[in-house]
This record gives sequence, C-alpha cells and structure tokens, in this order.
Amino acid sequence: MPRPFIPIIVLIFMILIAGGVTAQTVPNPKLSESDLGAARTEASVAGGAESELTYAARIDAVEQGKFDSLIVIYAKPGKSGKDYFGLVVREGKQYKLSLDKSGLALKSGDRFLRIGLRHEAGKAPLLRLMGATTEPGKTGEWQRNVDFQFNGSEFALISQSTVPLPK
Repeated sequence: MPRPFIPIIVLIFMILIAGGVTAQTVPNPKLSESDLGAARTEASVAGGAESELTYAARIDAVEQGKFDSLIVIYAKPGKSGKDYFGLVVREGKQYKLSLDKSGLALKSGDRFLRIGLRHEAGKAPLLRLMGATTEPGKTGEWQRNVDFQFNGSEFALISQSTVPLPK
C-alpha cells in the first residue's frame, strides 16, 4: 500500500472510534442527529459526568400522533453494575421516570433492554421500560416491565411485573 494512503486510513479509523464512543449503548438508527445531541446533553445534565447515554427515542408519549417527547435512558455506575435512569423531555421540561424514591427507572442490578408504547383510546399512552433481571428463588433471566403514564403533571408509575425471558 502506498504511503500517502496510511494517514487517510488512520484519520478514517479515528473518526469511526470517536463516533462510536459518544453513541447510544442500545442503538436507535431512526433517531435524528439533533435529537441524539439533545439526548446526550440531557443525560449529561441529569446524570453528571459519569452518566452514559443508553437509549433515546422521539415518541408520542402524551398524545397519539404528536411526537413531541424525547425519551432519554442513561446509566451510571452502581453497586451491582449499571443503574438506569430515565426521563422524558417535552416542551423544555424534564419528567423523570422513577420506580421509587431512589430515582431509578429500573431496579438496581437490572439491565436495560428496550421501551414500548401502547396507545389506549381516551388516555395518555402507556410507556413501558423493559429490563433483564434475575429473580431470587427463580431460575434464568426474567424481563421486568415498568409502566408509566402521563397524568398531566408527571409520568406516574402505573404498574410493574416480571415475565420469564425465552432461553
């Protein structure tokens, strides 16, 4: 290979590495660059310097068809791996997705899998966070479902459940 191409290859390699470092842990290829930048900023502001953007998406979390909400899931180091936090940014306001007073979106020790959204007639959509967990006394990995719904002032915790993950 001729020597003039080596600096170009090194430059391309460095750009690829730099782009991968700041991306989401769970990629969302449909997210625009501006929303990705906003999600990185929100995760950094809410979680501090040690936060890591896990997932972000533009969704219609309040009213079906109005994609005016940016969901941001980020992780911070915890006692047993990563702890996951979530928030919905809408009209310049942050709404935390909290499982309890600790502020976590999933229980400590869970691993984030994905989100889901279910629309119901006459109600705000149901926003579901899904994480993988091990249940005490049970074998294998389980999926923890944590459901939130916008009530006009916050994304309130509606329910939580666990189901076995396929092997």
